[in-house]
Amino acid sequence: MHSMMRVRATTNGKTQSFRAQLTVHDARRMELVAYTPVGTTAMKMKADGQSITTDPEVAPSSFDFLRDAGLTPAETGMLLLGLPPHDDLRLDYGPMGLVSASAGEMTIQFDPPSYPPTRVIVTNGDDRIEIVHEEVVREN
Repeated sequence: MHSMMRVRATTNGKTQSFRAQLTVHDARRMELVAYTPVGTTAMKMKADGQSITTDPEVAPSSFDFLRDAGLTPAETGMLLLGLPPHDDLRLDYGPMGLVSASAGEMTIQFDPPSYPPTRVIVTNGDDRIEIVHEEVVREN
């Protein structure tokens, strides 16, 4: 699945807003491209299992939230797209889709509950990430 999205991330008391593209290939592999305000590439991230590489290189702690839930980064990406990666997560469903999901310290709220999701709020301790999926495409 691919998603073009707007992201507002507050970590360690600092907030950043940017556009990004998330691509989840499967439960092991994902890619994230973050864009500058003028649309050029600010960063590319690839994950394979628990291994994360970035260009330009970013401190590994920047992506701790991807691992804190006990999921692979790609499984976290699946969850952000409204796809539970496996059955042992705490999930709350409504008639239109996922309402919330929890794994480890991470909680994800889907506002409104729908599939594919439109607005996702991720909290992990004091950190908060707000995602608005502008376009979600599923490839077969």
